Amino acid sequence: MAATARSPPPPPPFATWVILGRVALVSYGAVGDPEDPSFEFAVPPSVSTLTVPLGVHPKRTYHGADKHPYILAANDAGLLLHVSKGPFIGFDLDRNPPGVLVVARDFLPADPVAGRDAPTATAVRVPDRDSLQQPRIANIKHVGFVSLPGTDEYVVAELRLRADYDRASLLSFRSGTDAWVEMEVLCPFMAGRRWDRPIDDVISNDGVLWWVNLASGLFGWNPLANNQLAVLRHVHLPRVFAVEDTPPQPPEHPEHHRMVRASHRKVRFVDMTRTRDDPLEETLVVVWTLGSGEYGVASWRQRCVTSLAEIWANDSYRTTGMPEQVPVLALLHPANPDVVFFFLEQYLFGVDVHESRVTEFAVEPCDLVELTAGPVRPPPISWRHFLAWMLPPSLQNALDHENPISEELDIEDDKDVAPTEAS
Repeated sequence: MAATARSPPPPPPFATWVILGRVALVSYGAVGDPEDPSFEFAVPPSVSTLTVPLGVHPKRTYHGADKHPYILAANDAGLLLHVSKGPFIGFDLDRNPPGVLVVARDFLPADPVAGRDAPTATAVRVPDRDSLQQPRIANIKHVGFVSLPGTDEYVVAELRLRADYDRASLLSFRSGTDAWVEMEVLCPFMAGRRWDRPIDDVISNDGVLWWVNLASGLFGWNPLANNQLAVLRHVHLPRVFAVEDTPPQPPEHPEHHRMVRASHRKVRFVDMTRTRDDPLEETLVVVWTLGSGEYGVASWRQRCVTSLAEIWANDSYRTTGMPEQVPVLALLHPANPDVVFFFLEQYLFGVDVHESRVTEFAVEPCDLVELTAGPVRPPPISWRHFLAWMLPPSLQNALDHENPISEELDIEDDKDVAPTEAS
């Protein structure tokens, strides 16, 4: 299908972003109410909230509604949600979760005259798969959402790796069509080896979907590439310590200490790591940038690094009154890759890793939606509970406080150092 070309909008005078809580609230209005998904925005590091109306749910009754819809992705294409039906919930990381996918887009600002007391979006349900020909969603951690550059279209895709085969199955849906498409993609990196590592996450950047395994690397796919010759691109994650050195202590929950995110138009990897012999305060916080090295080979460059000891010793951290404890990763600033956000004892705070300085601190405990339903115990808090979202142009004035775009986007990527080949 031919893409609909469009000119990119002019940059806004201010860049506005929010921290979305990934678990949405539910509005139990009548089924016939013309209610759209709505937002309650807050200035970072406070958390913004999405509310999903009853009409979006697959079972539109009080007891049949999903108590906890989940935002899988947020980017310039909109929001992708997983919405289930009671007693199940959208925030279900187990295999074969019941539910449907919904895209929220076409955002409108609050306008009391027009009857909108809050910013809203239009919800569009992604068609179900052919139950006779195509498998159901294996895991929402495998589902990605990407906008197609230069168009107003998007793609939703799920990757299904096979344990002992050099090909994978990829199911995708493109906006403007009415059905999912299943195809095989080549995985040259899997030839001759058994692959039993899970997919932990999916991100998008510059029209490419990246499936993430936090232990080993990324799998990249471009929806606009020739589908007859689709090949998954594999990029290893970088190491701080040499292989011959004492290996890093494996974390119990890798999502607490590792994340891959897009920031300032590039793929970034944030790693909290130490060797088994290091004390906790020697835990390093490292931000890496994925780029192209010599002969076009993908390479990681170390952008900035600090240690927990340096952060704890900084006056900005002492001022917060937080204890000297190891935090978990929450998100990466979407416009400034030097700033990593952490979660500790109900509080969100941002740290400029280059300067070891706390830049933002939420003086009130983090206001996340409380999980009260569902047959599965939710995972501990990590980046699975937060998303950084650059607001679309129509919502650029939705916050009382805005940061000048010149400050957010004046980012020097040439300060990345130490290239590491990532074939």
